[in-house]
Amino acid sequence: MTADLERLQPGELPVFRHTRTKLISFSSRRDQITAREVANEILADPLATLFTLHAINKRVGERSGAEVNTVEHALMMQGIGAFLDTALRWPILEDSPSARDPRVYAALQTLARRCQHAAWQARDFAVLHSDIRAEEVQVAAILHFAPDLLLWLRMPDKALSLRRQRRLVAADVAETSVLGDRLDNLRLTLLENWNIPPLTLDLLSPRNAERSRQTLLAACLEIAQRSDSGWWEEELMACYAALAGVENTALETVIATVHANAARVARCCDWLAAPPAATWGPMIPGPWPPEPEDEEDAAQANETVPLPVNDTPPAHSVARQAPVEAEPEVCPMPDKNVFREAMKGIEDHLDGSLTLNQMSAIILKGLHSGLGLSRIIFAMITPDGTRVKSRFTLGITADDPLRHFEFEFAGKDLFSQLMGKMQGVWLNEGNRQKLWPMIQPRLQTMLGEGDFYTMSLYNGVKPLGLIYADRGKGADGLECGLDPLTYTDFKMLCLQAARGLGKVKAPV
Repeated sequence: MTADLERLQPGELPVFRHTRTKLISFSSRRDQITAREVANEILADPLATLFTLHAINKRVGERSGAEVNTVEHALMMQGIGAFLDTALRWPILEDSPSARDPRVYAALQTLARRCQHAAWQARDFAVLHSDIRAEEVQVAAILHFAPDLLLWLRMPDKALSLRRQRRLVAADVAETSVLGDRLDNLRLTLLENWNIPPLTLDLLSPRNAERSRQTLLAACLEIAQRSDSGWWEEELMACYAALAGVENTALETVIATVHANAARVARCCDWLAAPPAATWGPMIPGPWPPEPEDEEDAAQANETVPLPVNDTPPAHSVARQAPVEAEPEVCPMPDKNVFREAMKGIEDHLDGSLTLNQMSAIILKGLHSGLGLSRIIFAMITPDGTRVKSRFTLGITADDPLRHFEFEFAGKDLFSQLMGKMQGVWLNEGNRQKLWPMIQPRLQTMLGEGDFYTMSLYNGVKPLGLIYADRGKGADGLECGLDPLTYTDFKMLCLQAARGLGKVKAPV
């Protein structure tokens, strides 16, 4: 597990206000209430479910080595009265910093809806499969989403970045880029650290995918995730077919059961603002509306800048300069559509059909219009292999000394050290005191004192060059800030750029 994900380790969790309110109402009749009634309320709140199972397994595991796999069992082990006394002191999500960020709070509500839906489907189909321990499957469905919930609570910047990348590239690529590994690999380690017992971990392990319980659970998780945006995706049919095989029943019966379960969970858990999957039941196929943040970014994005596409200049020539727009009145904003097009444009031309200039044009366009970066340098290694020198620039005027950006390949300054392997740096106030002195004075003068991103490019073990980018200044003269989400996108585009540059057409 990466250092960042250490922040997802066990600790206090907030619960939704609705859960606390229900638990308070149970306190007045704690002698009559059943464990099943209390468990139903806990299971509707994924944060309460995770913390309940963590707390009981940590305690009984240390004492006797016993395992508790269900919330109902946890309540009976602790005693309902003692559990209610403890749970009434849980913090409330709506009073936490997470609820003060509308994006984070909305994401947590959406995830809670998805957990409820997956859990309801999983429990019902487990019961239909004559599974006498159906709640174990229900709990596993909820805990599958624990890493996402913890990311939104404790590392919202990472969660936002991961959500963006999942829209652009395959899920495993996005997860590896943002988190350093796939969630399938991180999930089991994370849950084990939260004292979730082996039986539940086995249900969630990809190694056991062929077992009927795991097949049922995987299909229900897939249904819950895909139905968030409609019920017409072709992949849903594969889920229905998997359930039909496990249940040994007709496909039409499975589909009817799935739709009925979606409606039931929507009615029973109507205290969340996020729309349930059943909302989309009556809808017909069609394009999904853009996310609000997509519309905002598109409205504020800069116009596309023409980029160089002519033949490669001689090695001794100075950097080529794309036509520069007039000074912007505001700081540049990213255009996600252009970013996606750049990523796809590189992917579509890994066949050696583009020249260096043409591939560089796609990369520069993605950096400038796609990520809203205003000053960009693509520096390449000189033919003698001793220096890294500016080859293409964008947003840098002809009289700007930055056009002559170069450094020794085997030097000791910051840029030279980056060339040791493919790696990136975001220079900002948090690390400026440490990193700025590592830049040679001549380059410090060229760069100015603003923040910047930079990343070295490699084709396998062969170094190709380096990309530098910043946002310059707005019309008011203030520095245009950089952010962690754009930095993640910058690294993604640089990784893709290295692939593309490694496949360019050899000069004739």
